[in-house]
Amino acid sequence: MRRDSLFWGTVLVVMGGLFLLQAMNIIPNAWGLFWPVFLVLLGLSIIAGVYLGPRFRSDEGESFEIDLQGASEASVKFNYGAGQVNIGPGAPLGKLLSGSSGVAMSHSSHKVGDRLDVSVDAGPSFIPFIGPANSVWNFRLTPDVPVRIEVDSGAASQKFNLEDLNVTHFDLDTGASSTSLVLPSRGGTFVDLDAGAASIDIRVPEGVSARISIDEGITALDIDEARFPRLHGGFYQSADFDRAERRTEIKIDAGAGRIHIY
Repeated sequence: MRRDSLFWGTVLVVMGGLFLLQAMNIIPNAWGLFWPVFLVLLGLSIIAGVYLGPRFRSDEGESFEIDLQGASEASVKFNYGAGQVNIGPGAPLGKLLSGSSGVAMSHSSHKVGDRLDVSVDAGPSFIPFIGPANSVWNFRLTPDVPVRIEVDSGAASQKFNLEDLNVTHFDLDTGASSTSLVLPSRGGTFVDLDAGAASIDIRVPEGVSARISIDEGITALDIDEARFPRLHGGFYQSADFDRAERRTEIKIDAGAGRIHIY
């Protein structure tokens, strides 16, 4: 069951109950009551996540592996809330992905042609992007096939070490998080980051050229302009980007926070 199923299921039941009472002429305006009730449920769900979250934890942890199934490419989507998340290389031979955690995880996979699509929900929660704050998730991917990675995260501390992986696309949608990202050393990666009040550190391996586009809010920028000189229009680009064999493109849309690219 998805992390947010319980919360949104409760919301739908309450909404249906209010409209039923309105249809029975017991209450005059269902919408007028819905929003106060919704806010109460939201507050209760957050409180419940704080006090009940530890009950979902396991000292023994939980682990899983997903077979590559002969796929020549893959797409992996991670969905988690608060906690610490580490994603990097190291999946066992013949496996696309392995994971371990001190809390429950749900995952699914299906093959579409030669592509294996995988979805991982890490940690139980009552509302989207809220999870056990003290949890740690570790995920290991194979470098043997091209992989597209999509991450939806909340207030997390996250480390993505993609240096030895074959990642073609990396999409991150995150909230008030701390993010460390090492890009693939082989290049050929398109990076799309959409962040709220976040701290983001991005390391571009030596020998990899980059083109960087940043649409920032109140953001402190620290970019190595010796490697990525600033161009007109808010672009930063390696001098040899157009002719480089190993290169990557980075697009960032950020709110208040700090961005360091080197």
